[in-house]
Amino acid sequence: MRGERGQAIVEFALLLPLLLVVILGVVLVAELGVARLALEHAAAEAARTGSLTNDDDLVRSTAAAAVKPLDASLVKVIIEPTQNEAPRVSAPRGSLLRVRLRYAIPVPLGFVGLPRLTIEGVAVRRVEWTP
Repeated sequence: MRGERGQAIVEFALLLPLLLVVILGVVLVAELGVARLALEHAAAEAARTGSLTNDDDLVRSTAAAAVKPLDASLVKVIIEPTQNEAPRVSAPRGSLLRVRLRYAIPVPLGFVGLPRLTIEGVAVRRVEWTP
């Protein structure tokens, strides 16, 4: 009976690293999914704000407010075209406004040399604002 107890402990010790890797993978995939949903939602809200106001500062503040579960200071906001580029300078109504949000998620084993994963959310809206 004593030998069987030792065998169970050895089997558990052999399977423990595999179980930890699987749990770590599930947590990482869940974090990626939450980040993707938050970025898509924030990009849609920011693009909507930009299409109604034609103001890049409001687009950035809307994106920062809407990306709630993520750290807003780590989200990079890219607006194409910017407020000072054509066609948004003269007659923006009807032109397309693209808002792209990027967020880098550090990999838990980054010290091994694995890169950061970059998640992106994109939304495009037609500008309705008239000067």
